[in-house]
Amino acid sequence: MFQDDFPLLGTPSLLALILHGAEAGPVTLDDCADHLDALFRAANERPALPSDAIRDRLARHIRQLEIARLVEPVGDGAYRLTDRGSETMRHRTGRIDLPDLMSYPEYAAHIRESGARPPAADARGASYDEGYEARRAGRRFTENPYTVNSVDHLCWENGWMEALDDEQP
Repeated sequence: MFQDDFPLLGTPSLLALILHGAEAGPVTLDDCADHLDALFRAANERPALPSDAIRDRLARHIRQLEIARLVEPVGDGAYRLTDRGSETMRHRTGRIDLPDLMSYPEYAAHIRESGARPPAADARGASYDEGYEARRAGRRFTENPYTVNSVDHLCWENGWMEALDDEQP
């Protein structure tokens, strides 16, 4: 991990924040955003994304957890942990990521019905491919065209490093 990564904004961290919040009682999008802000303050860090982008990401993850029936609405924009969500929290001591949600039939059906591809580990394939091709074309690692601390920057680096690994005998 690079020193400028923001693991608190990663999908597993945000899913955990929502699930743990709902485990303590009904939780709203505002509650989740406030809790995340508090975590950043405690870490003496500033998030790499604007607050509206973070709220959009949190809202999308709440919806995904609702589709998987790990949380359910209880009114006024609040969600509570379901029995399935409680069981998941008890049995999954590690991280939960979007591909893990495919084990829930409702979520898998939603993905199939929406025509979406199942979530993949690398959501930024284009920037990864650009980095890979940049290495193959002889460009330097420092020629990454993306903003530092962005997902695309990291994906470009990963692609570049993969091409380097592929060059090794």
